[in-house]
Amino acid sequence: MQKAFDVGEKLFFDVLIICLISSIYFKIVPMNEITFFIGILICTAYFGVNFYVGYKYDLTTTQALITGIIGCGVGLFLSLFALYVHFILQNPSGAIWFIMPYLAPTTPIIDLLVKDLSLLYLFELMLINIVLVTLGSFVKKIMKKLMN
Repeated sequence: MQKAFDVGEKLFFDVLIICLISSIYFKIVPMNEITFFIGILICTAYFGVNFYVGYKYDLTTTQALITGIIGCGVGLFLSLFALYVHFILQNPSGAIWFIMPYLAPTTPIIDLLVKDLSLLYLFELMLINIVLVTLGSFVKKIMKKLMN
């Protein structure tokens, strides 16, 4: 279990760094074709880090789930404030403002696919990240079996 916490901690800080860099990047640079392409690269790195962590470390399914949940710690933390602002203070736009740093790496996806940004997207994104870590660990196990 300690392995899951150690790997989760690494994933947490990797995701935090990607979120901070992309949040600053998308606040400073106006959106155009070049910015959009760089955003796709950031988004790929964001999802790739989750998959790679699951693949790199030999995790059991339980450890992969715990690691994925810890890796989503930034989103979980921000979601608490966002839920408070949305439901208690009755300010949906303020809630979106709270979660934007966690959603920043997926800005190109938001621009392309999401018409109305809501808190649901945050929880979908966290679920995708947890599934990617778990999927990475499954692929690692399959690759080990194929190599033997």
